Amino acid sequence: MNSITRKTLVTGMGLATVILTIVLGVVATGCAPRGAEPTADAASQDASQPADDEALSATPIAWSMQSDCGACHTTEADNVDAAKYPQAAAHASTTGTACVDCHTNTAVLTTTHEGVTLADKPATKVTQLTVEEQTCIECHGTLEEVAVLTASSEALKDDQGTVVNPHQRPEGATHAENPASCTSCHNNHSSDLPKDAKKYCAQCHHRGIWQCGTCHEKR
Repeated sequence: MNSITRKTLVTGMGLATVILTIVLGVVATGCAPRGAEPTADAASQDASQPADDEALSATPIAWSMQSDCGACHTTEADNVDAAKYPQAAAHASTTGTACVDCHTNTAVLTTTHEGVTLADKPATKVTQLTVEEQTCIECHGTLEEVAVLTASSEALKDDQGTVVNPHQRPEGATHAENPASCTSCHNNHSSDLPKDAKKYCAQCHHRGIWQCGTCHEKR
């Protein structure tokens, strides 16, 4: 083989190698993953995601008496620390009482939760419903029965040392016209029951004295 033929062959092989490299590079680029570059479909899905989340948050919650109350009512759900909230802790740990065992008025609760969505600001406290007195009586007994148990209690002692049984108010026209219920003094989520009871009494006995006629003379 002469030198001219050899040079032509070498040149041809080099050119073929270059062409093959270019072709393979184009094919590899076309088959390689796009990485962070979104496809048209992906871009469309990303654009619709906020709208989907917004629609979901605006959907009314499916509330029922079996719902987890603590998911929204976080303030009262945390009141199970015995040191800070002895009433709530006693109900939760000793008797295993659930929210709906005391908050029993299904009609009021259903109406209150109508139209509530995930987008609404959570109601951390229960504001639309109190506990009915009969609910307390079913577990704790009547006021007269409880009064026997608290006959020696000094929780209601006034500034003059006068002690009143918290469950046996002295007879009188004012007391008869304004009967107290269990929740007048008892707030299961309160941290200070004696203070709550005294605040209730102080609505009338505003000088901290339980005896009548010590503030306003009868004329």
